[in-house]
Amino acid sequence: MSQPAVSTDDYDLKVRQQIDQYVTEAIHDLPEIFHVWSHDFIRPGLLGVFGVESVNGFYLNAAKEVSGDFGRPLRILSVGCGDGTVEVELAKSLRDAGADFRLEGADLSPVLIERFQSAVGDSGLQDSVFPMVVDLNQVASDEKYDLIMANHSLHHIVDLEKVFDFIWDALTYDGIFATCDMIGRNGHMRWPETEAMLQAVWPLLTERQRFHHQLQRAHPDRFEDFDSSKEGFEGIRAQDILYLILNKFHSYKFFGYGGFIEVLVDRGFGHGFDHESDRDRQFVRTLAEINDMMLDGGMIKPTIMSAYFTKNDRGETCYRGRSAQRSLRLPFETPEWIKHQPV
Repeated sequence: MSQPAVSTDDYDLKVRQQIDQYVTEAIHDLPEIFHVWSHDFIRPGLLGVFGVESVNGFYLNAAKEVSGDFGRPLRILSVGCGDGTVEVELAKSLRDAGADFRLEGADLSPVLIERFQSAVGDSGLQDSVFPMVVDLNQVASDEKYDLIMANHSLHHIVDLEKVFDFIWDALTYDGIFATCDMIGRNGHMRWPETEAMLQAVWPLLTERQRFHHQLQRAHPDRFEDFDSSKEGFEGIRAQDILYLILNKFHSYKFFGYGGFIEVLVDRGFGHGFDHESDRDRQFVRTLAEINDMMLDGGMIKPTIMSAYFTKNDRGETCYRGRSAQRSLRLPFETPEWIKHQPV
């Protein structure tokens, strides 16, 4: 895997774009129809692999495991913490569990770190949680951590090789690298096989459902793919993430999901669906079932993962046979069934 060449001037511009992108955007808000999909198709995977129903439970269980049921002190690093919403919730749960912990959060945005610091103060976590402004593309540390978490931050990072080297060096031998992140095509574009599914579905959508609410642009006749990495670092090397991790770490617990369905229920098009409409809910569920059958059959690959990785091989638990290796989509491995299909 090769990393894209980014000049110093281009890099600085992308840093500014990345920071500006999340100044006003409600980065954790999702359309209600997303939660219909999440409840029926993400929740079962989290339960099956990790025994939890939420993102907070996902990270809390990792913390519990590496600390021996909170029987020993715990040190955590969050790589790309943003405004700290996930980290503050985790810290509250750790505090409620009586854990002895120190949680450090690193992000390149001073604006988001300021929000994180404010949330820490409001929650009375100043003695346990420490936000800091750090450019993760240029990170270096001699510290050791029992748990390193990366919640939807890896797909913003250019120098993934350096960051994964850092995580390997900073993680204790018995520690866990826990991440929820995007593993689809760069720029969150679709691979040919998932784009073909969207094109097939497009005539079934209403005019409102073909309107992209983030871009404020209609897609009247067909789905138009968009490279989100053109501004900032959004999905800059998404397709390299899983490949590079598996070249350093062992997959311990892995849940791969997504494909084409998340395009319709996410922030872009998801607001066009009415979660109170029986028709819209059933339509989304039907497409999600097709998406999952195609994942299980290897016709498409997951675009999102929730996973624990370790330095030592502990065996792998996965969902419905979707192992980390089986979920890997390499750029030159277009499935046979799509090679001769019109897109």
